Amino acid sequence: MKAINLYSVFFLLLLIFSSGLLFSCGGTEQKEATESNETDSVAVEAEQVVETTNPSEEYQTFVSALDTTQMSSSKQAAEKFQELYASATPKQADEGFLIFDKLYNSLAYNLDEQHYKKSSESGEYDKYDQIAGIYNGYNDGKDASSEMMSYHNELANHGFGIGMVEGSTYILQNRDFLKGYFYDKVSEPMKEYLIQKNKEAKEIFASDGGLIISPTRLAERVIWAENFIKENPDFYPKLMKELKWSKKSYLTYLLEGMDNTPLFDYQTKEITQDFAEAYQTVTSSYSDTETAAIIKPYYEAIKNNNTDKQKELIEKYQDEDKIYKNEY
Repeated sequence: MKAINLYSVFFLLLLIFSSGLLFSCGGTEQKEATESNETDSVAVEAEQVVETTNPSEEYQTFVSALDTTQMSSSKQAAEKFQELYASATPKQADEGFLIFDKLYNSLAYNLDEQHYKKSSESGEYDKYDQIAGIYNGYNDGKDASSEMMSYHNELANHGFGIGMVEGSTYILQNRDFLKGYFYDKVSEPMKEYLIQKNKEAKEIFASDGGLIISPTRLAERVIWAENFIKENPDFYPKLMKELKWSKKSYLTYLLEGMDNTPLFDYQTKEITQDFAEAYQTVTSSYSDTETAAIIKPYYEAIKNNNTDKQKELIEKYQDEDKIYKNEY
């Protein structure tokens, strides 16, 4: 057996000692590092909690304190939304929009009451005609006075405008206002809903007992609502209720026409070309929809001059709560 080199033994002992020392020091450093990491982790988690805390309670408090008779409240609420929901989730942003929407509706109602009173007291009904319909695209405002255009711009800057129905002007919601404040924050279903409601608000569907849009456009609204409801069954109850109401109203007019836009020509008693085209579009282009299933047998009964079947189907759809009774 070879003799063990004393230097080697010494080196081995030194290595073992050094390792123990390093282990001891390393353990202390590791413990400190772990504690430091844990502290940092807690700080990060706390920061994340702050970032994702739902701001809706604070927003509700802010909005509740605003004056629902002043148009400036809408812009204050919209700007506060952007501030509070900057890091919010889409679902949280949806909640915030619902809070805003309640204020927005109250403002529109109160501002219209003020508009009616002001117009009545001053007797200046006609001056608002100059800017009525700009939001809807029915008026380019070229003939409006500087005073009226200034008023229009002020309204638009706060989410409102002037509309007209049967010769009378009123305050309406200019929903273009919502684009810059809410579209990039809310969920995709909410954004789709807002885009559609803005489109429908601009394109007034009826006035003075008659359709303004074509029956085909009316049918497309029914189809859109049907598909949206089917794809988003858990959409917000308040808005879902409104969607179902409008879908039911549109379908009622699509099946029965209106006084000044009759389903059947008053002279020939035949279905008008516009309604026939709408029915053909639904049954061919949207054949897999519930709307098509409703329209198809009804249209067949019309083409066959089967008035008893037509009446039977209308009563059936009313009993099934698909359309309204005596809607107009």
